[in-house]
Amino acid sequence: MKYFINVTTLDELKKQYRRLAMIHHPDVGGDVETMQDINAEYDELHEVLKKAHNQQADEFHQTTETAEEFREIIEKLLRMHGLEVELCGSWLWIGGNTREHKDELKAAGCRWSSNKKLWYWHHAEEGRRWHKGSATMNQIRNKYGSQTFRSGGAERLAEATA
Repeated sequence: MKYFINVTTLDELKKQYRRLAMIHHPDVGGDVETMQDINAEYDELHEVLKKAHNQQADEFHQTTETAEEFREIIEKLLRMHGLEVELCGSWLWIGGNTREHKDELKAAGCRWSSNKKLWYWHHAEEGRRWHKGSATMNQIRNKYGSQTFRSGGAERLAEATA
């Protein structure tokens, strides 16, 4: 492993992938070859960590998410300028200049949270529904940790871990 050293969970893998994509993705000034290496390593480690996660998790907490699915949503969000994307656990919360990207966000599988006034994306497990929670964004950040980045550039706005 060259890019994902000491990564032991799917959430840690996603955080590190997002950090690397914000630096090395061709849309933000990186090069294609480095991003392809990162993607290959991410795919390989994702399958290993997903298998380990599913062996330890009960039936409700197992996941069918693929490495490609998360890579695709990050790539789509990187191309939409003016967004502030926050990773909390395995959920992406999207704020900033979302109005001009409303149709693109919907097409990418994002949904609007009226009580948080943010768009969100989460892998939808077949046969499961997510319930509208009452937790505030600060409660979510404190529980799952948080990383916030601005799309269209590699500038990191904030990082906090729980």
